[in-house]
Amino acid sequence: MPTKSTLKKPALEVRNDASVYYEKSLTKNLGDYNSAKITVGITLPINPTEEVLASVKSTIEIADNIVTEELKVQVADLDEK
Repeated sequence: MPTKSTLKKPALEVRNDASVYYEKSLTKNLGDYNSAKITVGITLPINPTEEVLASVKSTIEIADNIVTEELKVQVADLDEK
């Protein structure tokens, strides 16, 4: 049986197009048996530049504004029914 010192791990090879996906979710209790779930996820290339990270933050702000406004519309539609 090989010993730990004789086992060799294969060399790590990272492709130019390699990326990482990361996601977090949070459920907030709103009272009266209501809750809101927020999920944010992102796919980034390995070792993103500062420019890419700045663009990501800006895009998240834009997406948040769009989604927030759409949620208001959808809630108003539900309230009318």
